[in-house]
Amino acid sequence: MSTLVLHMSKFKKDAVRGIQSHNRRERESHSNPDIDYSRSVGNYDLHESASDNYAQAIQNRIDDLLMVKAVRKDAVHMCGLIVSSDKSFFTRMGKEETRRFFAEAAAYLTDFVGKENVISAMVHMDEKTPHMHFLHVPVTQDGRLSANSIYSRASLKKLQTELPSYLQSRGFEIQRGVEQKPGSAKKHLDTREFKQQQESLAGLRRESDAVAREALQLIGEMIERRKQEEVLQERLQSMEQQAREAEAILSDMPELPQASLLNYKFVLKQAQTIMTQQQKSLAEKTMIAAARDKLQAENKTLEKRLQELSRQYSLLKAQYAQEQEVNAHNMRSLMQQGRDFQDELEEYREFTLQPEIMPLHAAFLQEKEEQRQREEEEQQESERQEEEARQQSEYDQHIRQEPEVVPQRRRPRMR
Repeated sequence: MSTLVLHMSKFKKDAVRGIQSHNRRERESHSNPDIDYSRSVGNYDLHESASDNYAQAIQNRIDDLLMVKAVRKDAVHMCGLIVSSDKSFFTRMGKEETRRFFAEAAAYLTDFVGKENVISAMVHMDEKTPHMHFLHVPVTQDGRLSANSIYSRASLKKLQTELPSYLQSRGFEIQRGVEQKPGSAKKHLDTREFKQQQESLAGLRRESDAVAREALQLIGEMIERRKQEEVLQERLQSMEQQAREAEAILSDMPELPQASLLNYKFVLKQAQTIMTQQQKSLAEKTMIAAARDKLQAENKTLEKRLQELSRQYSLLKAQYAQEQEVNAHNMRSLMQQGRDFQDELEEYREFTLQPEIMPLHAAFLQEKEEQRQREEEEQQESERQEEEARQQSEYDQHIRQEPEVVPQRRRPRMR
């Protein structure tokens, strides 16, 4: 079953123009090679807005709030939710079902944020994978402009769980993406984390290969021991056959004659010969049987180890497959984040190069530089004052520790 991609972003006022340009393909972007502008005619917006200008629609909504305090310059004016899945998911459905999928998702998200706050629900069909940019003004139920209140960690997690469940109820075979473990701070992998995951996959692969090599070695040893066991078993059977034949011969032999002074040496020698043969046969038979039993015990131990290795290999194989699936999903997500960032960066650069924006942008950068210099000077002044206070404290402590010199009175001279 395919997994749902749901990515949330926050945009300040100066980024709104670039987002509009990207979503509506108002100009060609050379930073995103995935866009096929010959297919851009197939893009569509599922939300009917009173204004075609994102910034104007946002300002109209903020004006409706009648807020007492002015909106901060660094406030988040717009939030965006990207809704998508893997390419095969949309290929299986076709265009009509794809449109219904995004329409159902947009309807659910509209109920989540409030219809009056929706700016756009643009579906892009001109890139490698269809996706929807759902944009809205982050207005809380009590009329505040606060993206953090709407998208807390708990509410975002709830949204990521409930939206795929809702889409399943509408007939779509889609499930929640990989849920993060408690304590994880980031919603997406950065490059360092992605490399760590690649190293983890490589470690699992090496461990699986080592288990497989050990299992093959054990199988080879077991085969060799089986051969040795068969040889010993054949020798034991041969010895048992010889023993049976010897017993038959002995049973056919006439009994030893009665020993007397005349023949006791002959009788004793014959008896010793028979006993030696029987003892030798019994000892060799016992030795072969012991060797066979030892091999059988060792083979049982090897069989148990082989079973354990087989179970361990199966677990590692399943774990590797799961990690590989997660890794592939995160790789696609990381690559998409990179493309989105590059596109936003290009849009921002194009935005700042506009003739009416360049002076404002230059003034903004100058103000930022002056602010940085002021903060640096304030930090230096603070460090200087702390150093002076430390030196003064050390001096005062030194003065307090010096012993007080008491002047001695001169004794009068005796006449």
